[in-house]
Parts: sequence; structure tokens; C-alpha cells
Amino acid sequence: AEVNMMVCSKAMINVARKLEDSYGTPWFEGSFYGISDMSAALRGFARIIDDPSLSERTEALIAREEARVGGLLAPWRERLSGKRVLLNTGGVKSWSVVSALQDLGMDVVATATKKSTEEDKARIRELMGPEAKMITDGSARALLDLMAELDADIMIAGGRNLYTALKARLPFLDINQEREFGYAGYQGMVELTRQLALTIESPVWAQVRSPAPWASSEVASRRPQARDEDDLILPLDDAPALTIMDAEVA
Repeated sequence: AEVNMMVCSKAMINVARKLEDSYGTPWFEGSFYGISDMSAALRGFARIIDDPSLSERTEALIAREEARVGGLLAPWRERLSGKRVLLNTGGVKSWSVVSALQDLGMDVVATATKKSTEEDKARIRELMGPEAKMITDGSARALLDLMAELDADIMIAGGRNLYTALKARLPFLDINQEREFGYAGYQGMVELTRQLALTIESPVWAQVRSPAPWASSEVASRRPQARDEDDLILPLDDAPALTIMDAEVA
């Protein structure tokens, strides 16, 4: 290899340094998330390899892909602009995903730094400002409190936080390595944008946050009810019973 790109400084920085010391292979830190960082990564490779022909072809590729993806993202960007995101990932994603979301005009209100290096935190401050909110307590209660405090529209995190968000009836997007969709690269940015919009705008959130129809006082007052000897509300004996077969037919 003529050059290495390090995508996770905490895990790979020693490998990158060892390769440089042993074989003279230069390296730089980069990310394939988001349009800006993807283009910067390609330019980083071309700059270090220092081949005029490669640099020219790289710029042509970047111009073509940014124009193509820009057109695909335009309608989605309008729908996502201004949406507030709580990002609970850590490591390289604590800043690389921030950059991708900012490309869409979204506001990252907090990001986790549990697995982040000081260099990662410095990048976060560059992107989010010196007063960037960094999450150190990743407990379910702390995350839900932050979601409410910061008025976040969606939580982006790993799969272990899935049920924390869903049980609280909050939109959630899985960003972990075992996710179902690929979000890296130019085309990955299109998929990330699509999944964000579909998740935030899903009609299920209005449904699950509304009172159940049978919990309505007006409906409850019309429903025939009787009480048994233990004072438990039960259907009247003459009320029609729904069998498993009836349910399947329905």
C-alpha cells in the first residue's frame, strides 16, 4: 500500500504508526461518512500519493458524485433540515457521523464520547463548537432525560439502545456495524438520508403516543362491564366472545 487511512484512532493509531515506522507508509485520519468527509478522504489519498493524473481524476470523480448525490438528496434535505439529533456512538462516529448529519442541515444536540480519544473530542468541538454537549453517561435513564431536555427528534445509536428509544416511543436509527443498511460513501449518504426521513416521519409515532381507543372515557362508559367478587372489571356474561378462529378470520 502507498498510503493508509485510519478510520478509528483509538483502535488503529498504533498500527498506522508502526506501518509508517517499519515500511515508510504515510497515513492520515479520515471518514467515509457524509459528502464532505468522503470527498476529503479521496483528496487525502490523492494528495499523499502525489500523482498529478490521479489528482485530476479524483477531482473529476468528486465533482461528478457530488452533483449526482446532491440532486438525489435535495428533496430529503428539505424534510430533514433543522431536525435535532442525539448521537450515542463514540469513537470515530462521535464526529464522523456529526459531519454527515450537518451536511443535511440537521442539528446534532449531543454526541457520546465514551470511546473517543482527545483528538476525536477536538474534532467534535471543531464541528459543533466549543460548547458541544458530550455524553459520558450512556445509561437508559440519562439518554432519555437528555432527549427530553434537548428536545431531540431522533436518537442515533447502536442496537443496544434500540429498546430504550422504542419503549419511550422515540424515533431511533441503528448506526452500529451490524446495521441492515450501508451508510458509507456517496451512495451510503443517500441511504442514510432516506432512512432518517422515513424513521422520523413514520406515522407510527403519532399512533403510539395517542391514547388507545379503548382507554377513552367516552368509549369506556358505553362498554358493557360487570365486576366479579374480586372487583376486577370483566365483560358481561352475555357479551359476544372472540375466539381464536374468529380472530384469524377477521
